[in-house]
Amino acid sequence: MKNNSSTKKQMLIKRSMLIAALIANVAIYSSPSIAAQPLAGHDKQVRWQYTPSWKVQGDVIDMAHSLDDKRVFFLTSDQKVLIYSTEGKLLGSIPVDPQVAHIDISPIGDKLYLFDRSKKEFSSISLAFQRTIDTTDAPAKGAENAPVSIVIFTDFECPYCKKLPPVLEQVEKNNSGKVRIFFKNMPLISIHKMAEGAARAAIAAKKQGKFWPYHDKLFAADKLSPQKLQQFAEELGLDIKRFNQDMQAQETTNILQKDMYDARNAGVEGTPTIFINGWTLGNRSVEGFQEMIDTLVAEKQQ
Repeated sequence: MKNNSSTKKQMLIKRSMLIAALIANVAIYSSPSIAAQPLAGHDKQVRWQYTPSWKVQGDVIDMAHSLDDKRVFFLTSDQKVLIYSTEGKLLGSIPVDPQVAHIDISPIGDKLYLFDRSKKEFSSISLAFQRTIDTTDAPAKGAENAPVSIVIFTDFECPYCKKLPPVLEQVEKNNSGKVRIFFKNMPLISIHKMAEGAARAAIAAKKQGKFWPYHDKLFAADKLSPQKLQQFAEELGLDIKRFNQDMQAQETTNILQKDMYDARNAGVEGTPTIFINGWTLGNRSVEGFQEMIDTLVAEKQQ
């Protein structure tokens, strides 16, 4: 039987070989011999296909890949961890100690793990990523040229979402001219039976210029029902025939599906989820909003 030292040595050698192969594959299309290699093929029970490659800056020592297939992390010899999208866009870099030899990431990609071989020390870094969210044609209020955009993914039946309107009202009041608030639908239809209907009704109300008043009525209601949706439309003086047609229109379905696609693309998993200038907000109190707004405004002025 092999001793533990020999076994560990073999495991390290295998890991190093695997990492070297992965790193080499990143730049495989840059190789002069790539033209001679088939880009796709199969052998026995395996089918394979190369994906487009891209250049990585620096001399790569180690790498890790997020499980959601969105980001690749490279440890380089100049004491940096470079973070790329899987399309090859450099998202940013993180400085690390010179003796960091290995990196890894958490399953959901919110922590970067480092191992310093000289100190025999493990450490971790919390990560946050700025998101780009399409707000074209989304209901909005606040100054059009405001330096701060607040994007909210919400569900009209979500009890936590119901607490947001008064908070947002105070945030807007405290930051007059500095913030613009965008609304995006994220109905949790598996647990809230009226969520999709309410979202459709709000979209239909927007077509008649009454989104925000209708939005307020939905969140103020103790319980939603099809009758309530009609009642709110009548109270706001909407054209009921047009309202009902718009609720069922394909265009409304497309808007709702686009919001839900944007939510998934931004990593939204629950409601409410709030982004301020693309950064996820954790503390949903007035004070939490204000702290992040002040920080982002200050950063813009630097």
